[in-house]
Amino acid sequence: MKFAIISVTEQGSAIASEMAQVLKNDPTVLKVDLFHKNVKDTLDTFFNDYDCWIAIMASGIMVRLLCPIIKSKLTDPAVLVVSENRKHVISLLSGHLGGANHFSIKIAGLIGAVPVITTATDLKGKMGIDTLAYQYWLRVEQPHLIKEVNQLIADDVKVQLNIPKRFQFLSNHPLINRSYHIQTWNESFLRVYLIDKLSSSGMETNHYLDLYPKRIVAGLGSKKGVTDDQVFFAIRSALQHLHLPLERLDSLATAEVKKDEGGIINVASQLKLPLEIVSLDEIAELEDGNCTPSKLVQREFGVPGISEPVALIQAGKQSRLILRKTAYNGVTVAIAVSTDKID
Repeated sequence: MKFAIISVTEQGSAIASEMAQVLKNDPTVLKVDLFHKNVKDTLDTFFNDYDCWIAIMASGIMVRLLCPIIKSKLTDPAVLVVSENRKHVISLLSGHLGGANHFSIKIAGLIGAVPVITTATDLKGKMGIDTLAYQYWLRVEQPHLIKEVNQLIADDVKVQLNIPKRFQFLSNHPLINRSYHIQTWNESFLRVYLIDKLSSSGMETNHYLDLYPKRIVAGLGSKKGVTDDQVFFAIRSALQHLHLPLERLDSLATAEVKKDEGGIINVASQLKLPLEIVSLDEIAELEDGNCTPSKLVQREFGVPGISEPVALIQAGKQSRLILRKTAYNGVTVAIAVSTDKID
């Protein structure tokens, strides 16, 4: 995720600097930029370049300046407002699909504040369908139905949710169980059923909202001779940063120089995941400014890295890193997600 933190006072600037230092140590954070004053020009120029804006100022300032530039809850970045006394972090915009509710809890935890969340499903202790899509990297096919689904959930109606077998982990989530009747089916996507009663005939017809999983790939690098346990622990630990289970992974990937690494091969087999092998030429051709180059890998293999590039390449065109490379006892893991549904 890419964060922008903007302030208007010296006190706010100090809070922003402190916050940025902590965020930069978070492997789910790819970039943190600080802005001070010139709020209108900054938002007008850079608003869509970040996943989350954190504004340390009065909420009214942001409300007035955001009105002309926001477009859609499907694409607008998350916006948080932090009070200068560090007591509250307000989820102001894009609470569900943009992740502002999630980020408000995260930032509040960093500075010892109280997150302020006002979305109806969250206040009822339920999980809205767009929150489900955000958390598990799902593409909403009929976004015009989001409001209808969430209204039912907020009104304490449990809607029917059909899930693929590999998504059975959702059945263990308490908020999901409070919000949906879960059924397993043989399709590869999720579907929420809604019922319309036609007044003219009295017959009931179904309409539905579909959620298609985006492709998630874990890219792996390692020292020679790592064990199965080392690889498994590294993958599981990486996913914990994203609050994702192992079942949400679609494949593992590594470079051709690691294609015979027994620990990686065995774990892919144990998890029943395909192991994609990426050539060094493919890695060398990749251009992505979010990858972190390694002098050691460059010296040994002639490419700037392994785990991040292979994850991006196998996730597909226009994919993005959601976990930058992180080392766990001889194993390096990076995770990328596609921008489209799985074919």
